[in-house]
Amino acid sequence: MRVRTVWQIIAVTFVFALSGHSAPLRLANTPVAKQAVPRQEYREGQVLVKLRPQALEAARNTLSAVGTSSVLAAAVQPVIENIPELAGARVERTIERIGWAVVRLPKGVSVPHAVELLRKQPQVLWAEPNYLVRPLLPEPNDPRFHEYDSGKISGIPNLYPYLWDMLIIQAYDGWQIYPNRYYTAANKPRDAIRIAVIDSGVDPNHPDFKNAGGTSTDSRYGGQIDWTLGCSIFGGVYDSDFTDELGHGTHVSGIAAAAANNGEGVFGVAYNAQIVPVKIIDATGTGEDADLVEAIIYCADNNIPVINMSLGTTSYPQVLADAVNYAYYKGCILIAAANESGNGGGDIGNIYPAAHSKVLAVSPTGILDDFPSSLYAGTGDYIGVSAPGGSLLWVEDDDGNLWPEAFVIYSTAPSYPVPLPDAFGEQFYMYGYQIGTSMATPHVSGLAALYAEYKGFTVNTPGGNLATWRAIQRGADNAQQRADGGWTPSYGFGRINVRNTLLEVNARNATVGCLSGQVYFNGTPVQGAQIEARAMVGSTRKVTTAQNYGLWRIPNLPPGYYRVKATAFGYNKEFEWVEVVAGADTPGVDFWLGDVNLQPDITPPETPQVWDDGAVQNSLSTLHARWWSRDLETGIFRYEVAIGTTPGGTDVMGWTSVGVRTEATFNVSLAHGKTYYVAVRAVNGAGLTSAVGVSDGIRVQIPISPPTQRPGGGGRRPVR
Repeated sequence: MRVRTVWQIIAVTFVFALSGHSAPLRLANTPVAKQAVPRQEYREGQVLVKLRPQALEAARNTLSAVGTSSVLAAAVQPVIENIPELAGARVERTIERIGWAVVRLPKGVSVPHAVELLRKQPQVLWAEPNYLVRPLLPEPNDPRFHEYDSGKISGIPNLYPYLWDMLIIQAYDGWQIYPNRYYTAANKPRDAIRIAVIDSGVDPNHPDFKNAGGTSTDSRYGGQIDWTLGCSIFGGVYDSDFTDELGHGTHVSGIAAAAANNGEGVFGVAYNAQIVPVKIIDATGTGEDADLVEAIIYCADNNIPVINMSLGTTSYPQVLADAVNYAYYKGCILIAAANESGNGGGDIGNIYPAAHSKVLAVSPTGILDDFPSSLYAGTGDYIGVSAPGGSLLWVEDDDGNLWPEAFVIYSTAPSYPVPLPDAFGEQFYMYGYQIGTSMATPHVSGLAALYAEYKGFTVNTPGGNLATWRAIQRGADNAQQRADGGWTPSYGFGRINVRNTLLEVNARNATVGCLSGQVYFNGTPVQGAQIEARAMVGSTRKVTTAQNYGLWRIPNLPPGYYRVKATAFGYNKEFEWVEVVAGADTPGVDFWLGDVNLQPDITPPETPQVWDDGAVQNSLSTLHARWWSRDLETGIFRYEVAIGTTPGGTDVMGWTSVGVRTEATFNVSLAHGKTYYVAVRAVNGAGLTSAVGVSDGIRVQIPISPPTQRPGGGGRRPVR
């Protein structure tokens, strides 16, 4: 009887009527009820340096003859002085027995830049920040962390941990790296990174969104919810009331960012963050495309780096694709739930926004990293990564009887009655269980916020959203069990792991990566276009065909740079220097084919920002630079670079296409004493060219070594 009841519940689907579409927008779980350096991770103003033993020995032979007390300090100091940008730096102390020196930097020089400069010196074996060391983070006092629940179907006591999902993704282990502390209402940063949860709202007074010692969930007073930006949007009308009248948004928000170590029931993956609830789903479970689009744009315009969408529609809305493009190009990472069905999963087609080419789509896993395809989970070419969402497994009781048992996700629920029942058809109050891709998705959004804040990323960090996307995928565990650590349509690149992501490791030793994107013809998505990827070095070549609405993926390519070409109706375009990264996606390789006058974009890209590799260099043959631009509609198709002795000049190197690369080293002939400027212009998918951006200029200066004096000498002897 209990088994039959569960399967009846699994078949339940709450749907949202979606105006203008044959398929509904629905909550995806409802088949079942600064700088790109680690934040606060090193001592500002200091670096550690170790010379190569050959350089140190040469210095020792010279300096010992003149009685220098610290050969190490005396050997390191001239290396520092040889770098004009480190003028004023000095050796502060030495660790003689192992050959390291602590160098005090001059004001205004960042630690990452100093490390980069020092590592380029031929005498230097290694240079690194003076990293901070902290005591290990104690386990949180949230009651459910170590508590076990009994099987809801089998009745087997103490069957599984309430928070099994947080245990298998190693959330607590990851927190040892960052934040490495718990917050109280008094010390929770008021500028903590934000996660937008576009959903049914959140319980504004739930105790698990209050930090220890606090009386409010408002982030202005140390809570976890941004009451200032939180809102509802219905029919295009904005309101400050984001109260959850359904229950879904509160559960999702708790997984992402419930407070930790506050003595309440649970914690979120990113308790360091704050939630921005954007309510577009009402008490009946109804929402619409137009409000979802408004919500995405609202989040992007308010510089919210992470956007969680545990909802979707099986119809393809182009308006939603345009909003996704806008937010992605503004620097947001968008994370959405993959498709599912109450009648069983498998290949059940795409769901949007998850299937859009610039959205990280999340599929679910169970407590044993099982993939619940026969239960509800959908597969597809658009899947990017997986996370705990719950599943049904057979378990054995003490008498040897087998029972089907649901292992589902425990999180916050409203502190007042709501229409949504829990996964077992019971009242959903304060805390409870839900199952589905909706629950998997906020695990990933929480990890995105944790990683981005750890790295100091904001929406204005060039490529920060893509770097976060890739770090999540590269750090995932090999639930898909591929020998090459590659991608599958069930798990994507694997089940997320918080610790591995923060360590920035290729956790599966992956040797392949993916390309994905969309093809448009005269502004309309087109099926059947041919996409070819050819390695720029080597013979690797793969071809695929764009599927519904022009969406495509080429999976499991060897890493490296590729030319990627799309052809349709006699038109073609080719990207150059598209990088495939082992263990991760290169998403958003979108083609805009057809008549240039029929493209949906009439605005050129923003003027590129260009950064030299410092103010001074000593190379006469190479020049390195970085640049960045964006286009909020059709994206960047290629960059063109020129180098001159005047700002915008081309006398050293004429305009040269560098594809979609955002940095490069150029082999050029340079002269001592001259200043060189790097100019960059960007071309978007519609063929429009930006204004020219120019670097500040870098001066070539070759150090002149003073004449060597003999020990005890008094200068030159007179000539007889």
